[in-house]
Amino acid sequence: MASGACLESRISSFYAFIFATLLGSAAASVLTAVGGTNISPAHLLLGFLAFKLISQQTVLQNAIRETAIGRPCFWLLLTTIYAVLSAYFMPRLFAGQTLIFTVREALSAYGTPLEPAMSNLTQSIYLVADFICFFFVLCGYAAEREGHRTLGNAVLICAFLNLVFAALDLVTYATHTTELLSFIRNANYAMLVTGNELAGFKRIVGSFVEASAFGAVTLSYFAFTSRLWLLGVRTHITLPLSLVSLGALVFSTSGTAYVGLVAFLFLTFAGTILRAALRPMTREMMLFIVGAPIVVLILGVAIALNDDASSYVMDLADTIALNKMSTGSGIERSTWNRQAVQVFFDTYGFGAGNGSLRASSFPLAVLASLGIVGSTLFTFFFVTLFAQKPSRADDPLDVANRQAAKSACLAGLITATTSGALTDMGLLFFIFGALACAKRVYVPASAASIGGRRGDGGIAAMGRSVTS
Repeated sequence: MASGACLESRISSFYAFIFATLLGSAAASVLTAVGGTNISPAHLLLGFLAFKLISQQTVLQNAIRETAIGRPCFWLLLTTIYAVLSAYFMPRLFAGQTLIFTVREALSAYGTPLEPAMSNLTQSIYLVADFICFFFVLCGYAAEREGHRTLGNAVLICAFLNLVFAALDLVTYATHTTELLSFIRNANYAMLVTGNELAGFKRIVGSFVEASAFGAVTLSYFAFTSRLWLLGVRTHITLPLSLVSLGALVFSTSGTAYVGLVAFLFLTFAGTILRAALRPMTREMMLFIVGAPIVVLILGVAIALNDDASSYVMDLADTIALNKMSTGSGIERSTWNRQAVQVFFDTYGFGAGNGSLRASSFPLAVLASLGIVGSTLFTFFFVTLFAQKPSRADDPLDVANRQAAKSACLAGLITATTSGALTDMGLLFFIFGALACAKRVYVPASAASIGGRRGDGGIAAMGRSVTS
């Protein structure tokens, strides 16, 4: 009974932590002594969960195994160590030698001289938290059968809850009752919630501070659920979740969401066609290859034949994409990126130090902050993460979850490349990353343990196709 209670407590804590990653506009505490730094609910629960799991020998052994040379966790560990060291030394070594746009302050006309700042500490803490999330909690726990299934189920529930928050955001805005959600919008961020419309639509922010953050997170969940559907896993759940998430992305009016969605769908379609030429496909993959172009063609023709719809789409495209760089936001972000490149050269390729500056693209933020060394280490992490190959001895459903998690990581990397301001990819990315690379030895399971519906039975029956 005691062991069962302990297991149930561990699973409950794990679910609470994963769910807390949705509360992007909430603060469990605000540290006024550290420049008003927010402690998010997810980071707070991460500390408690790591403390609980690190005392369990099997979890610790699994986590240590993941730090083997060449594994993603090994490269992330080196990246984190280098980033923390750079946060202390680089702003002092290159103080006053270049101009930066700081993490916390608003854009100034010419930037500010580089110097040590509180953001060097806070951003390094966030990056350490990312590593703890990836290493102690997920690579260790997700390597167990119970942990891997718990994580996969928690992500699906989060995909649903994310849509619930989006619906609540729209309903409270329409009824002028946005204050009802103030209890999850208590962080000292600039909240772009009320009075924020684009082309006649309320910009969906859900439980986050702005539409771009909602779009980035929703795209990751769409990538995860749509990949599971393509693999024929739990289709009665993954198909509705992916379709509604797609609708939320379309109506979010977020440029980050639109650019990321187009790029992700293109890569997914190309990858599915390549798979069709090399390996067996699921029924869902065949439907996607045949049906996607037809749907796009029908929508294109319908919009072109309707003057109002065509005019609206063109206005939306002009506002979000074509004329984006001429807006104040576009000019601001392009200025951040240009200066980030200049900082890289001004520091002779060493970088200004983690947390010293902001950019508007994750690769540029890493290059300007961590320099050549840090960028190389981070690149090795991403390469090894996406290069993980399943074994034919692995559980087919676990393999499907890992493939779906890779798709979510790809979506997260796309959105970070288009609008990521810092070196911190966020806890959600590393949750998916750990799920993508955490491996365990296959233990035979009955079809009932994998799933009784056709979707899950399909993935079990075609294990050879999934793992190839």
